[in-house]
Amino acid sequence: MDMEKRVFLVLMLSMLILLGVPYIYRQIYPAPPASQAPAVARPKPAAVRPEAEAPPQAARTTPVAATSAKPESVEIENDKLILRWSNRGVTLESALLKDMGAAGEKRTALELIPQSLPATLPRPFQLRLEDEDVDSIVSGAFYAVDTGGRQGRLRAPAEVTFRYSGSGIEAWRKIRVPASGYAIEVEVEVRESGRSLPYSVFLGPGIGASGYEVQGDFSNEQIVFESGGSVERYQKKHLDGGPQRLELSSRWVAMDSHYFSYLLMADGPKKLTLKKSDLFRNNAKAQKERVPLLSAQVGLGRAPSFRAVFAPKGLETLRQIDPGLTRLIDYGWFSLIVKPLLYALKAVYGWVGNYGWAIIILTFLINLALFPVRYKQMVSMKKMSALQPKIKSIQDKYKRLKKDDPRRQEMNAEVMAVYREHGVNPLGGCLPLLVQMPFLFAFYQMLAASFELRGAHFIWWLKDLSKPDPYYITPIVMGATWLIQTKITPGGAGTDPMQRRMMMMMPVVFTFFFLSASSGLAVYFLFSNLFGMMFQLVIQKLNPELMKPAVAGGAKKR
Repeated sequence: MDMEKRVFLVLMLSMLILLGVPYIYRQIYPAPPASQAPAVARPKPAAVRPEAEAPPQAARTTPVAATSAKPESVEIENDKLILRWSNRGVTLESALLKDMGAAGEKRTALELIPQSLPATLPRPFQLRLEDEDVDSIVSGAFYAVDTGGRQGRLRAPAEVTFRYSGSGIEAWRKIRVPASGYAIEVEVEVRESGRSLPYSVFLGPGIGASGYEVQGDFSNEQIVFESGGSVERYQKKHLDGGPQRLELSSRWVAMDSHYFSYLLMADGPKKLTLKKSDLFRNNAKAQKERVPLLSAQVGLGRAPSFRAVFAPKGLETLRQIDPGLTRLIDYGWFSLIVKPLLYALKAVYGWVGNYGWAIIILTFLINLALFPVRYKQMVSMKKMSALQPKIKSIQDKYKRLKKDDPRRQEMNAEVMAVYREHGVNPLGGCLPLLVQMPFLFAFYQMLAASFELRGAHFIWWLKDLSKPDPYYITPIVMGATWLIQTKITPGGAGTDPMQRRMMMMMPVVFTFFFLSASSGLAVYFLFSNLFGMMFQLVIQKLNPELMKPAVAGGAKKR
C-alpha cells in the first residue's frame, strides 16, 4: 500500500496545485477598484533608460511649426474594429473591438489600448529612431493627414496617409484597413537627407482601457513572441532585474492578456527591448499604489511594412488571421488533448447552441469512453479492499520497526506475496486514475483559456461560464455529489485510515476552491460525478459482486 499511497497523494496534490494556485494568486493580488482611473505617474527611476520616454516638449516645437499641421485624430471602422489614430507621432489612441460586451449586457465595444497614460510613457505604435534628435522630431511632429477627401469616421476599406517633411527629415505612414477582419497593414518610411533609417515600434505599455487587470479579460498581462520554433512568454516578474534586450528572428510579437492581444507581424530579424514601467493609482484606501505596466520596443530595421492585429484569442479567429497565431493561446502541457477537446466542444455547441449543454454532453462522452477504465478501477479497488485486513495484519507485525530498519524489506516482501497470491496489482486502484487525469487537466485548461466560453450563457443564474457561479450553487452541489460518489464506490474511501480521511476531505477542499473557479469547470465536475454514479449503477447491474461488502481473503486468484 505504500506505493499506492504515494501515487494517490501525488495525484491529489497535483489537483490541489492546479486549482489552488489561481485562487491564492487572486487573494494575494486583488483586483484594484474598477471605478478608479490611473493617477499621476511617478517620475521614471534612474535605472530605466530614457530612450523609451516620449520626447521632451521643447524638442517638438520646431517640427510642429515646420509641418503647419493641426492636431487631429482619424477614426477608421470596419466590421470588427474602430481605430483612432493621432496625427501627433502617428500613435494609436484607441482600438475598440466591436460586439465584445460582457454577458447579459449590450454587446458594446471593448477597449484594448490603455487610456490616460502619463506623458512620460510611450504610446502604442509610436516609432522610435536611434538618433535622439531625429526621434524627437518624428515622435513629436504633427503629421499632415490625407484621407482621400473623406470626412468624419472612415468606413473601411480605407487608406490613410500621414506625412511629415522638415529639418531634412521625411517620414510617412500609410494605414490600410480592410472591410472585414482584425488585421491591418501599416507602411513605414523614415528618411534623413534621403537615407532610409531603421526604426522600432512600441507595443504597450499595458493592455486594456486601464492598462492593468488582476482578474478578467486583461489579466495575466505578458509579452509573447515566437522564436526558434517555440513561444516565449515574459511576465512582469521576468523583468524585475531591469529591461531585457533580445535579438531574434520572430514573425510576431504580442502584447498579450487572458482573452485579448494586440500585436505586430513582420518577417525578418528583430531587436526586442522588454521593460516594465511604473504607473501609480489610488487604491481602495485612497493611497498611492504602484502598478507595473509591460511594454515592448520592437526593432524592425528598415522593413517597409508590417501587419498589426487587434483580436480576441479565439482559436478559429487567430487561425484565420495566421495559423501560427494560435500559439498565443497557452493550453499548457496538455495542449495535444485540449485542442481536440475544444474542437469537439465547438462541434457539440454547433448542434445544441448552448455551451453549458455542450459541456454536459462532452462530459458524458468522455465518461463513456473511460467506462472500461472505471470498471477496471472498481474491480481493483474491490480486490484491494478485500485484502486490506491481511495487509494490515502484516504491517502491524512490523510497525515497531524504524523506517530505516532493513527488516522492513521483509514486510514489503510479504505484502507483495499476498498480492501475487490473489492476482492483485497494488497500483491497480490508482493507475486507471492516471488515464483520467490528463482529460481532467486538459478540460480544466480548455475552460480556463478558451475565449469561446467568455460570456457563454447556460441557464438562469449562470450567465457567463467563464466566471464563478455567483450563488455558489454548482460548486456546492459538485462537492456533495463527489462525497456521495466516494461513499458508494466499493472501497472508494479505502480502509486505510489516512487514505480514508484524505478521500473524504477531498470533496470539501475542492468545493472551497471551486467557489472561485469558472462555473463551466464546476459544471464539468458536477456532471462528471453524476455520470460516474450512473455508470456505477450500470456496473452494479453487470457485476453485482462488486457492490457487496468486501470479505477478507475473498479475492481469489482465478
